[in-house]
Order: sequence, then C-alpha cells, then structure tokens
Amino acid sequence: MSMWSASANASEPFSTCPTKAFLVQGTTAIAYGVNIVSGSSAVLSSNLGTSGKINGTGFSVHDNYLYGYGYEAKDLVRIGDDFQAVPMGVTGLPNTSFYVGDAAVTENAYYFYRKGSSYGLYRVSLDENDSDYLQASRVVNGSSLNLNIYDMAFHPDSGEAYAVEANGNLHKIDVVTGASTRLANLGVSGTFGAAYFDVEGNLYISRNSDGYIYRIKVDALDSMTIDEAVQLFAVGPLSGNNDGARCATAPIIDDSIDIDFGDAPASYGSSLSENGARHEMGDLFLGPTVTSEYAARLEDTGDDGVAFLSNIQTARDADLQSLMSVTASQDGYLHGWVDWNQNGEFEDSEQVFDGKYVTEGDNTLLLNVKAGATPGTTWSRFRISTSESLAPTGGDINGEVEDYEISIGDAMYTTVCYPSATGFVTLAYEDIWPSKGDYDFNDVVVQYRACQDKFEGQVMRYWVKGNLTAVGAEYHNGFAVRLEDIAASNINTALISHRIGNDLTGESPLELGRQEAILTVLPDTRALFTREEGCRFFRTENGCFNKDVIPFSLYVPLVSGVDEDEAPKGVLDPFIFAVDGYGHGAHVSSSNERGWEVHLKHQAPTEAFDMNAFGTADDASVPAQSEYYMTDNGLPFAIQVSEIWQAPREAVDITEAYNHFADFAESSGANNRSWFTNPTSNKVIPKQ
Repeated sequence: MSMWSASANASEPFSTCPTKAFLVQGTTAIAYGVNIVSGSSAVLSSNLGTSGKINGTGFSVHDNYLYGYGYEAKDLVRIGDDFQAVPMGVTGLPNTSFYVGDAAVTENAYYFYRKGSSYGLYRVSLDENDSDYLQASRVVNGSSLNLNIYDMAFHPDSGEAYAVEANGNLHKIDVVTGASTRLANLGVSGTFGAAYFDVEGNLYISRNSDGYIYRIKVDALDSMTIDEAVQLFAVGPLSGNNDGARCATAPIIDDSIDIDFGDAPASYGSSLSENGARHEMGDLFLGPTVTSEYAARLEDTGDDGVAFLSNIQTARDADLQSLMSVTASQDGYLHGWVDWNQNGEFEDSEQVFDGKYVTEGDNTLLLNVKAGATPGTTWSRFRISTSESLAPTGGDINGEVEDYEISIGDAMYTTVCYPSATGFVTLAYEDIWPSKGDYDFNDVVVQYRACQDKFEGQVMRYWVKGNLTAVGAEYHNGFAVRLEDIAASNINTALISHRIGNDLTGESPLELGRQEAILTVLPDTRALFTREEGCRFFRTENGCFNKDVIPFSLYVPLVSGVDEDEAPKGVLDPFIFAVDGYGHGAHVSSSNERGWEVHLKHQAPTEAFDMNAFGTADDASVPAQSEYYMTDNGLPFAIQVSEIWQAPREAVDITEAYNHFADFAESSGANNRSWFTNPTSNKVIPKQ
C-alpha cells in the first residue's frame, strides 16, 4: 500500500448516507451542504486542507467517503467527516487535471473523464482487495468519447453514468465499454458543473451561472414530454467553479429541515414527486403562523394569510377586480396564480401577482379577474419569499406557500342554490331495493347542494357540489343526477367541469344514448376509497371513521337557456344506480344492471330504469298513481335530510338509530318533522 493511502486512513467516513448534496466551489475549495428540496445551502467547511480547487467530486456508498480530484495534489483525494482532503496516491493518470468525475454505485470504483485523444475516461478501483487498487486504467480515449460535459453522476441502480453537455444534450455512458448514448435534448443549456442522483433515479443538475437546479426523470424520458420530464426544481448557490456530489441511494427529503408544501390537488404540483411548491421555513410567512410538513397535505385547510374581501366575479369581455388582504410576517415578494380556466394547472398566463412587494402586516390588494374566466370552483396559489421571481412549482429557500379553493361567479348571472349558497342537504340510500335489507341508510350517503345560474329569466347552467360521506355497501353503486325534461342534446359537453376528490375526471359525465340529461356524478362509489385495516366499508363501522370525506363538483352549462319557470329546480333528481359488471342481487338482471335505480320517495325513475322491478319483494310502488320507492306502510328507500346528518352505523336499522323516523315516514311527513335531530348517539356515525 502506498504512503498516501495509508495516511488517508486517519480520517473517519461520514456516519450516514447524507440526504444533502455536497457542493464544492471556489479556486480554494469550500464545501457546502445543499438542500435540494429548497435550494438552501450552508458552508460545511471553508478549510479542506488545500489551497487549490477540488473538482470531479463523488460520494461513495461503499465507504461513505467523498472523493474528488485535488488540483494542488494532482491526485484523487478522499474527504471524511473532518473535511480534510487527503491524497490517495493514484498511479497511471495522465499529467493533467480533471473536473469531471464520480464514484460508482454498483461497484467500488471511481471514474474520471476529460475529453481529448490524450485523455478520456479512467477507472480507479477503491477496493483495497483488488489487485489494481488505486491504479488508473483508461476505458476509452477522449476522442471516441467526445463530450462537452462538466460533471457526471451514476444512476443508483443501472451502473451507468449520466452527463449533460453545455448545449443541453443528455448522455448515458456505459463505463464498461466507454460508449455513450444521446437520450434527449433537455431544452436547457449552460455549464452544469454539478450532477447527482436520488434514490428514485432522478438526476439533478446545477447550472454554474445562476444556481438553477433542474430535475430530470431519466427513467421516464420515453413516456413523458421533455417539459414533463425536465423541471426547474430549486435555485441553489451560483459559482464560476462548481462541482457536486451526493449519496445516490439517499432520499432527498431532509427531516432536519422544516419544509412548507402547498395543499392544492396533485395536478397543480403540490407533492415533492411532482416538484410541488415548497419553502424552507423561517421567519417569513403568510398569516400569524406556518406549519412544517414533510409531504404535501392535500386535505389541509389551515392557510390563513390571504383573505378575499369581495366576491370574485368574471365578465365576458373585460377584466374585473376583487379586493383581497394579504398578511405578511415580514417584508417580501408575493407571487400568485389562479386557475381561471379550471384545467387543473397554474399556467403562465394565470399569474396574478409577479413579485408584488408587500410589507410586514396587512396589505390590501386588488386581484384582477381575467375576462372570460370559467365560473365555478377553482384553486389559487400564493407564495411569499425574498425571491423576486418564482414559478407556481419548485422549491425556495424561504417563505411560505398557501393554496385556496375559491368560487368564481359570473357577473351576468344570478345564482340560486338548494338548500342555500353555503349549506348542504344529506341524501342517504338503501341499495338492497326492492328488499328492505338491514335498512341502515348508509349504503351511499352524500352531502349535496344543487344550484342554477340564471340570466334574464333563463337557466343557463346547473351545478352540484357535495361530499361522499359514507359507503356501507358491498354492491357497486354510482351516484347520478337527472335534469328532468332537459334534453341531453342541450348539454354543452365541451364546457362541463367535473371533479372528484378535487381532481378533474377528464371524462364526460353525460350518459350516452339518453333523451334526457342524465349526469354521472360518482361512477362507482366503492372505487373511490381504500379500505382501512379491519374495515369492510367507508366510514360506517366502529373504529373506521377516520377517513376524510370525498368532495365532488359538477358544472353543467346548457347550449340554450331554459325558461326558469319550466326548468327543474330544488334538489333536482339525485339517485343511485347499479354499476354494470359487478352483480347487484337476485332482483337485478345481469344483462342490464344499469337498469336498477333508487330515487327519493315518489320520484319517477329515468328512461334507463327496468320497470319490471316495481312491486317486487318489499316494494309497494304504484307508478300509475305516481307512487314510487316505498314499502306498503310508506317507508322510503332513499331520504333527504335538510342538514348535514349523522347516518346510522353499519347494520343499525334507521328506526333504531332515530326513534321517530318511522312515524315521520308513515305519516308522509305530517308527524315528527324534526326526527333527525334526536339520534341514539352510539348508533350513528359520529360527526367529523
């Protein structure tokens, strides 16, 4: 063993495989730790035991040491937890310096590269048991492998190295043969002096000139567009001399750093995997406090730094303005976006604040509402930072992100909602009809609101909004709404907006082949949840109430307005139906499962219904007298409760959970009209 390698044993390795990346900069090497999630950096050591540069750095997962080419030593150096560069005494290297290199992952070796016929790609074994330990051997010359690169990084699984040329070409290098494959042009260019991987196989490259850190999903290049696969991930420190290294088998989340994420649905970029908006927490934030998160919490509603002081309304041909208040903990720059077209993305044209300077405390601002914005419910995002320029996604070194669900009204329309603009009724269904079954009224339970948008006495649009709160059924049931006497051809399908769980469905909810407009709100309620351990159903059993309710919304514009006196109104016609292909009991034909429906009492079924089911089992419907969906003593199979209601627990008959229900139903609502206000507490689903 050489004297150099013997002296290297004096330093201790790093104790773990670090989540932070190492960045070595300067003509006299300084080591930084970089949080890739946010882009923040901190000096790890300003004295690495050398007066020269260290380049071509790489972290070895085999011994937890950092390696690189030391310009002063003209040798491979090893750096341990004392951050002292110790020359290793490598033999066989040409008389030149190297600025491209990395430690392999699938073998205990180090690779240098420099282009030119006299140089090339070199391998150095770091395994003391190898016969060629610390002996450099050239894999290929730098004319055959002729790349204009400034760093390279090894994939955590494949054993191949990846590098990006100054013109943006991404190459994969087979370090055994020395052959390279151009994979794509990334659409970004510059001197990318630092490159590293994470454990998921994502490549990160840092540009010297501006510190921009880009993430490349190299394993998905064949299935994604370049814009999807290559994203600006964060902004780190800039430098004229820059080299990076990282433990390739470590995740990038650093639990020692508090990070704030956005809360909007996933399509807007909220999770780390989708390069969601995120900030390293500090003293700059929106509102009175900020809460750290190690992942996006898409159900979070704790944001409180932005308040909308007036209604947000849109006009066809002109921008309108809405008043809002922004509370900042310190002076900073506000960035904001609103998804005006409700396509599930924050687009460049939808930015409403671009580095707007705000001061500590309350700031009153005007929000410009884009002309032609789609009325309905959508999402907005607001970010505060010391950075004057921010995108709707990606990391930042300080500040906070807050996401808000907002409602956009139409300045031309009058909106009328049932039961009110903010309230809900509860709809509950029994899915064993025409049999009573356990009569627990929790097979499908939804909170529900139905609205009309009207203009000059004409209904121009319908919309429903609500939450799926319980599913206590083995059968697969869908939930739909019929617009009675509205022709299917009068639905403007191109402008329908349909969300389940806040995500756009991407499919038209209008049933095909029908004369009337029948709109599927929830195609299959059983497919919308995963069972908790020990639970058969969704929020109906003891110990199984922890799941969040599932929100939905459906906006249905009409091609031509309908006279408000003739248009369906109120609750409309919400019903459940059997999903084809799953079976629905002895009374339902396997060749026409969709023909099974359950509506509110005395509501006629749709044209899709199989009329042969009436009058069978416990059903006492008399269609000729407009009597539908009831037993012989008047009990219904679907109910509407005028408020948010606690349904019975699994297998608890509603007449046991609510002692006055039977009298109310059998009297056709004449008696005990407030039956739903007095539940037997241990027999109903607890309030959320």
